[in-house]
Amino acid sequence: MKKLLTLATLAALMLVICLHADTGYDGPRDDTIYWARYHYLDYRSAMRPTTLGILARYSDVIGIGTVSDKINDHFTVTVGHALVGCTNGAVIVVKASIEGWGGDYEGDELVDYMPTNNSLIVFAAHTNAYHSYFRMYWNHAEIPATPEFIRKQLSIRYLNRSWWHVERDDGLLLTQFTNVIQAVRFDRNWTNYFHLCRDGANVPSNRVKEDSFWDLRVLSQRATDEKAQFMLDDPLVDPKHKEMILIPDWRYPEENYSDN
Repeated sequence: MKKLLTLATLAALMLVICLHADTGYDGPRDDTIYWARYHYLDYRSAMRPTTLGILARYSDVIGIGTVSDKINDHFTVTVGHALVGCTNGAVIVVKASIEGWGGDYEGDELVDYMPTNNSLIVFAAHTNAYHSYFRMYWNHAEIPATPEFIRKQLSIRYLNRSWWHVERDDGLLLTQFTNVIQAVRFDRNWTNYFHLCRDGANVPSNRVKEDSFWDLRVLSQRATDEKAQFMLDDPLVDPKHKEMILIPDWRYPEENYSDN
């Protein structure tokens, strides 16, 4: 009986550690985020698929441009600086919606979370929609997963999580995003991306701090044994990530994962 109680206590302790490490993050939050009115799309479910790492990896079109023709749930962007999937001078129509497990939500109040005409913004839009945004696929040159569905037009995922003004946070958010795009999309380098996520905790931008936390959490869960040990040996990694790495069976190394 004593042994049984000990095992039960240990299991409960591990559960507490897991819950605390995964949901007890008390760092900065993006307080400007649109708070969904439906239970299936809470803050966390909207935030995690729209971190800088996920937007950089899965967006079909990313650029910097000037907004015009804002009508209902659509606006037009004239690209001044192309980053992914577009060219300078391209005129792109983007749809605003909220993507959730229960489908897309559309309503008049979404207009308040769209950029205004003549504003200069960074935007990340998509047509290919996935449910497994948390897999970074470091073992592949391209994203191998087949989209759950393909949208009829380019959309911004979760509104103001997928666009922001160029000058936001004195440009620090844009700088971090472009560095992340380089590390995960063009010059794919796991170590460089890891350092960006790790060091993002010290950037004076709430969005960068929070996104860096969750992107590093994804790296931790998908890490091979070698990469996990690399994180554990790094004194600058948040202890919350190390707690998660040490939980048995929490990690799902991507080397063991197949889409086929």
